[in-house]
Amino acid sequence: MAKEHIKVYIQTPSWFIRPRNTDWRYTRFNIPRLSNFIPECEFHLSRSRAVALDANARYLKGILRHRLHIPFKPDAASHLDRQEFLCSGCDLVYCHDSFPGNADSIPIVWQNSILDPEMKRARGDSEEDIGRESATKKLCFAMAARVQVSTEAECVRLSRWFPELADKFVAVPFFLPDVRPIAEDDASKKFAPKDGLRCLFVGHEARRKGLARVYAAFSCLPPRIQRRLHLTVVSAQTDGKIEAPSLPNLRVCGALPSPRVQDLLRESDVLLMPSFFESYGIIFLEAMSQAAIPVVPDWEVQREIVDYGAAGIVTSGDPLEIARKLEELLDDGNLRIALATNARKRFETSYAPEVVAEKFRSLFHRAARPHQA
Repeated sequence: MAKEHIKVYIQTPSWFIRPRNTDWRYTRFNIPRLSNFIPECEFHLSRSRAVALDANARYLKGILRHRLHIPFKPDAASHLDRQEFLCSGCDLVYCHDSFPGNADSIPIVWQNSILDPEMKRARGDSEEDIGRESATKKLCFAMAARVQVSTEAECVRLSRWFPELADKFVAVPFFLPDVRPIAEDDASKKFAPKDGLRCLFVGHEARRKGLARVYAAFSCLPPRIQRRLHLTVVSAQTDGKIEAPSLPNLRVCGALPSPRVQDLLRESDVLLMPSFFESYGIIFLEAMSQAAIPVVPDWEVQREIVDYGAAGIVTSGDPLEIARKLEELLDDGNLRIALATNARKRFETSYAPEVVAEKFRSLFHRAARPHQA
């Protein structure tokens, strides 16, 4: 029996002042491609000038607040062009922005969350900041038809925090339509015995992503180990340049096109990104798809991404700990193969585009037809 047709209005600006912004590009260009996997879902992108002006103005205000060190304030509500929505004939709105304050009774699927409070405290957020965000978002969660979070761990925590809203939270990972797992034959070639470890760091914001930790880890290893490690750094270092140490096999690049980054992931054994703060980390999924072992920070979302250490390495970020892990991977081929194999398999079973699309299918049906859920 054919599945019921659902039309989804995507509330995202038609242009953005930062055209490389990951959140905007994801919503604008990735989400509509779900129709290639779930044909009964039709997507309509916002073309509203009011939506675009509102989103860009709020972004600029946020930058100004940050630069002037104005205390935390929960995001202002976004603007939904109700007339455009009604004319589109859509059943629901998909929003990866602040919650639309003028939604009223229109069903909203809101991709949002309250990030790991442990990580936020480590960044310096106060209990008052976390409390204000929780109180504000609770009101929005209550108004949403469904709230899409990225991981089951967030779903469980938010359901515990807001038990009366538990049925609202749905875990759906990020949808990556262009990422395909490395072929098994090519993966087997990566696992061949070798006397070295090819490591990769990728991140525009090198400081936040933990490049200094990576350099410190390599620097504290003895020269005989350093000579067996190869490190490629891909970063525009937009949040401040980090001086590279003198290492025997270090290559530092600026920003590279996405296809070239994918090539590097395919060639690498390990992806190192021990971030200080990380809301998700799409690069970890891309690494796993290429049988590269991700080294992730010990935060809620990233622990789940690597299956709590079964498909990657979870680190506190301490350079000595990272150095020990690298040396262990270098010397233990069985461990390296097991982690890389598990990483690739986890991508296939949990993060491949067809798997995630099925989760979106269920999410949209539940939001548009709650009485049938």
